[in-house]
Amino acid sequence: MIEELAAVRLLAPSFGDSAPVWTNVIAAILLALALGSALGGRLADRGLGPVLLPSFLGIAGAGTFLAPFLVPRISSWLLPPDLPLDQALPLLIKGSLGVSLLVFSPPVLFAGAVPPLLIRLGSREASVGRVSGLVYASGTIGSLSGTFLATHVFVPLLGLSATFGLAGGLLLLAGLFSLTRLRGGFKVFLLLLPPGATLWIPPPRPPWIGPGEKILEVKDSTYQRLWVVEGNDSENSGPYRKLCINEGLDSYQSFHRPGRAFTGGRYYDAFALLPPALGRGPVRALSLGCATGSILRAVAATAGESMEGIGVELDPDVLTLGRRFFGTEELESGGRIRFLGGVDARFYLQQASRKRVLFDLILLDTYRNQIYLPPHLCTREFFLLAKSRLAKRGIFACNVGDLLAGGPVLRAVASTLATVFPTVESLGIPGSRNFLLAGSSGPPGSIARALRRRSRPEGFPSSLWERALRGGAWRLHRPTPSEPVLTDDRAPILLLQERAYMRGRGEG
Repeated sequence: MIEELAAVRLLAPSFGDSAPVWTNVIAAILLALALGSALGGRLADRGLGPVLLPSFLGIAGAGTFLAPFLVPRISSWLLPPDLPLDQALPLLIKGSLGVSLLVFSPPVLFAGAVPPLLIRLGSREASVGRVSGLVYASGTIGSLSGTFLATHVFVPLLGLSATFGLAGGLLLLAGLFSLTRLRGGFKVFLLLLPPGATLWIPPPRPPWIGPGEKILEVKDSTYQRLWVVEGNDSENSGPYRKLCINEGLDSYQSFHRPGRAFTGGRYYDAFALLPPALGRGPVRALSLGCATGSILRAVAATAGESMEGIGVELDPDVLTLGRRFFGTEELESGGRIRFLGGVDARFYLQQASRKRVLFDLILLDTYRNQIYLPPHLCTREFFLLAKSRLAKRGIFACNVGDLLAGGPVLRAVASTLATVFPTVESLGIPGSRNFLLAGSSGPPGSIARALRRRSRPEGFPSSLWERALRGGAWRLHRPTPSEPVLTDDRAPILLLQERAYMRGRGEG
């Protein structure tokens, strides 16, 4: 179980940790266990247990130990350096399966052959049931321990390389122990690492790091691998930093230009179009999936000094990197904006509901592996909860990724949102796969009309501003009988997202 749980984290920097990647890892490991059990049973009946048991444990340990070194290298061979996100999904699925079969299946196969060998060695005809029960009970308890320790102790505290090193070392130690019991009592002396030493294999440079970009930090958090990348676009935005997760590709979780509120027309800036539609008065904003604060920074630039904001981020390590590299600390310094880490977006809204806290803006930007909206954050029940936390003039808005304006993901989410809000409109962000989807109680076209009464804020990208001024750029959505209403009971959003991206490149 240590290898199974940590394997997905090891694949995530190259292939993500989406449901298909989990499926591939589990399938490869289950296949290897089945083949290993069959192989071990046949060899056990031939009386080869004393010879093969130490060897099988040693091979399993060595294969596990080498996994952190092999996975990034093999992955870099499989993934082209210029792979765009909208063409990536088929290759990510096939590549993760191939790497799982090549790297994780062999050591698991040999480990799977061990239980039949142990049963044959430890049992007489009258005690087969007792010995087999003991072997499988011990294996289940070991798996249970590995499940909790890998998630809560080994990966977050030791890191991935050391976790695989520890698992491989335990298998090698078991092989040495079996050798001493079966081959005449050899004395084994272990060379221990000095206190505080850790095993770490530096990852290769990802192929999606562009020319002139450099990696400032790589961190494996509880949820994902985080990359802090710095670059300089001298012709357009100048110096910038972006926070990439897992497989990276041409997508990122946060974007920051030091000393500037806006991001040069990226979708974060689109959320800053909403405060003018609220009218005069203070603005209380809630950013769910806030990352390092890119959206709150842009919204604060148009909302003015009266804005108060709360940012909620599931991964606390994202906020730690935000304070070090993305100016999140500056946003917090005035006391008007504060950030909460380690909190799920829906859980936070439920707590706000109990305390009857209201917001003027609720801004949702929660994604896993670039394209996956969490199912529990795009259902009718969630949208009803969000609406209950909005003030009378409030607006709920979310970032929806789809390849086409009429794509299946946007249609399903917008149609569901339209069962909750009287007015639902979407705005395609120029040059991107992103759509700003907004729900409110105001009349259709109110956002565009409010923008026409204002001048463009200093630094706000002109192309996005001019597009938002055109009423025809805002698409009105109604509940559609042909579209499924996403609910907590049935939300096939993951299938819709995969269907959209399996088509390959479309026109955003």
